[in-house]
Amino acid sequence: MKILIFEGIATSGKSTVISGLQRALPQLKFVVAGESETHIPIMKETTDKHIDFFKRLINQLVSKEPDVLIFDRLYLTQAFRAKCNISDYAEIENLLSTYSALTIFLKVDEATIKTRISKAAEHRGLDYFASRGESPNEIAQYYIDQQQNQLELLKQSGLPYKIIDTTKHNYVKVVNEICTLVDEK
Repeated sequence: MKILIFEGIATSGKSTVISGLQRALPQLKFVVAGESETHIPIMKETTDKHIDFFKRLINQLVSKEPDVLIFDRLYLTQAFRAKCNISDYAEIENLLSTYSALTIFLKVDEATIKTRISKAAEHRGLDYFASRGESPNEIAQYYIDQQQNQLELLKQSGLPYKIIDTTKHNYVKVVNEICTLVDEK
């Protein structure tokens, strides 16, 4: 079993890449934990680390014995929101390391973030981003800060990781690159 943890700010392409990966590797059994399972249940509790929540979720999904288990966000997002250190999640990282977990961080060039957020607001509605700031500049700065923080956390992580730039929406190339990572044993 391979565990892939996709992290990155809103609009980085996590959902697009995950869908593309499933289409590219139809012979594999995937279990995907989307934001509705990984992020939304704890979204309003910003100060809690949610260690027990993450352990339960990982163990529950591992028990389904997929070839590839994908998390659309996991503890890096919560670490940013709760202002935690990566060491606060050592127990989670230790658990994940027993399953060949790999974090894939989809990075967006900071100069592009404001434009991405504005375009996404047209599709998702501005309410989706409203809690992140009062103006487009504040919202963009929130996501710039989040991305910078998560990249710092990632550098301190005990898990292997791959940072992939998705600024240019080159999702076919990204999916192909991740397919080679899945094939590595």
